Amino acid sequence: MTARGRTDSGRTGSARQGADTRPSRRRRPGEAEAEAAPEQERFSILVCIDGTEDANRAVKYATRIGSGTDADMTMLYVRPIDQGLRTGGMQISVARENMLSWGLELPGMKTLKAARDILVDLGFMSESWEEESQHTDVQGDPLGDNLVVYTSDQGQHLTLKLMVSPSVARGILDECEMSDYDLVIVPHPEDPSEGGGPGYIDVTVGETVAVEHHGTVLVTRALEESHGHLVCVWDNEQSIAAARRDAQIASRCACPVYLYSVAPDESALPEAEAAVAAAKAAIEEVGVQISGAQVEIGDPVEKIIEEGRNYSVIVMSSTARTGLRRFFTTGVSFQVLQRAHNSVMIAR
Repeated sequence: MTARGRTDSGRTGSARQGADTRPSRRRRPGEAEAEAAPEQERFSILVCIDGTEDANRAVKYATRIGSGTDADMTMLYVRPIDQGLRTGGMQISVARENMLSWGLELPGMKTLKAARDILVDLGFMSESWEEESQHTDVQGDPLGDNLVVYTSDQGQHLTLKLMVSPSVARGILDECEMSDYDLVIVPHPEDPSEGGGPGYIDVTVGETVAVEHHGTVLVTRALEESHGHLVCVWDNEQSIAAARRDAQIASRCACPVYLYSVAPDESALPEAEAAVAAAKAAIEEVGVQISGAQVEIGDPVEKIIEEGRNYSVIVMSSTARTGLRRFFTTGVSFQVLQRAHNSVMIAR
C-alpha cells in the first residue's frame, strides 16, 4: 500500500478542536482539491468496535450494507485518556506516521487490525488500496487521536480511527457530531459479564448514542442476517419518513422490509392501517417493494418486541428531536430499544 502521513493541531480530550480529520460524505482525507467533476453522493457508515464477537458481527453486517462502491466505512475504537502511556522508547514523531506499524500494545490497535482483516476477507477492501495516516494532538495524552485512511481506485474509503475520550459514549458522540454519517452502528453485548477493559462498549453506550445522536443508529444484539427488517410505523410524518429511510438502507443489502403497526385498542385500528398504507406508498416512491405488512391490536411495546424476534432488525422512529431526551426516553421506541431481544434501529 502507498502510505502518506499528516499531523493536525491539538484538542482536549473532552472537546474536539482544530482541524476535522474525520472522513465526510463530501470529501475524504487525501482527496484535497482534486477532481473537477461532480462527486457521487456517498453513503457513510460508522461502526463502533471493541474487539468482542458482538462487534465483529456488527462489522460483517456493515459490510453488507456498504457493499456498493458509493459506500465509505469508518471503524472507531475509543480508548481512555492515558497520561502515563509508555511509548516503549519510540519517538512520538515516528509513532504518528502510521499507527498500525507501531510496536505498542496500545488499547484498540489489535482490534482495528482485526476489523480491517475482516473487511479484506469479505472483499470490502483489498491490499492494493492507497494508505494515508493522520494525527491530532490531544491535551493530556501523548499519542492523541490517530487514523489510517485506505482509498480504492474507485474512490471508496475505509478509515480506521483510534480516538481518545473521557468515555466511550462521549467519544462516539463527538465523532458523530464531527461527521455526517448516514448510519451509526453500535454493538450491544450479548453477555455483559464477558466484556470489560479499555474501549469496552457496555450496555449503556448504544442507548446513550441512540438517544443523543441526531442521525440513524443501529444497536446490534446477537445480530442474525437475512431475516429482514420489521419497520414499525405510526400515523405521523416522522414515522413515515423513518420507514422510507430504513427502506433505502435495507435495499443496500437486499434485506426484505416488512411493515408493522400496533393499535392500542380497536378504536385506533383505522389509524394503524392508515400508517401502514402511507408507509407503503412512501417506500414504493423510492423504488423499494415491501415484503409484507401486518396490523395488530395490543400493547405496542410488548407486541413489537414479540414480533421482532422473527427479524434481523426492529426499526423504530424517534419520538422527539434530539435534545428532548425526556420525551424519547418515556416513549415506545426507547422501551423497545431497552427491552428487545434482537437488534433495534432508531431511524431519523
